Amino acid sequence: MTNLNLNAEEYGNFLRCVTNFKEICNDIDIREGIIRQRSNDKTTVFETDLTPIITDVSMPISDIKKKLELLKTFTGQDVEIEIGGDYFKFSDQYSSLRFKNPTLEFMDNKFISQNELESVFVMDENELLLDTSLSTMITDRIRITTQTFNTAGVQVEFDQDTASIRAATQAKDQFARFVSGLTTNSTIDKCAANLSTLPFCIEHDTDIEFKMFKHPTQDITMNMFATTLGDIIITIYGRSTIVKDGEE
Repeated sequence: MTNLNLNAEEYGNFLRCVTNFKEICNDIDIREGIIRQRSNDKTTVFETDLTPIITDVSMPISDIKKKLELLKTFTGQDVEIEIGGDYFKFSDQYSSLRFKNPTLEFMDNKFISQNELESVFVMDENELLLDTSLSTMITDRIRITTQTFNTAGVQVEFDQDTASIRAATQAKDQFARFVSGLTTNSTIDKCAANLSTLPFCIEHDTDIEFKMFKHPTQDITMNMFATTLGDIIITIYGRSTIVKDGEE
């Protein structure tokens, strides 16, 4: 059995991290303090390093959207987490919640090993196409605008040695350009790559470091987003198809 004691701030950051998953994953599978799993739509891999607050414990949580509402009832309190062989328990000075561990094979969002991640997302520094930093102001604009536009994607447009990030409604009657004039690491003919909006919709405290790598033989980019929430490092991975100018 393992016991962890989180102060109110640490527990609050734990809840904020879990909240990031409630609309994109049915479950979270914490292994040795790390969450590394695909989103429900399989487009994105999320990696969250919780070891600064919960060390190296393992704790699978199924049906996270419902359990999160229960865990929020301890907000503002110092919380003890007890990890048993087949259960985990959250307690403060007043109350406790005890959950039996789910069967891992039946969880929708399973833990991905580091080796599996690296085999799927091959990012060669020699193929680095774009390396930029997006402020929380810009990511907030992307999140709010794409939610209002009811679109699940944004476009990175390339034109020779610069890039921009934009979005449009499905009817193409409303457009937003969030940032332009980004310097690319190599010259590329006019084209665009569609990104999932998921990396821009999470709660985070610092700028998002955004890198795009070109696949050496295919018209595909590997995309990596890195940011922090408190002391917790969040890294997000995705793939995009490059669409050349004039193609559908």
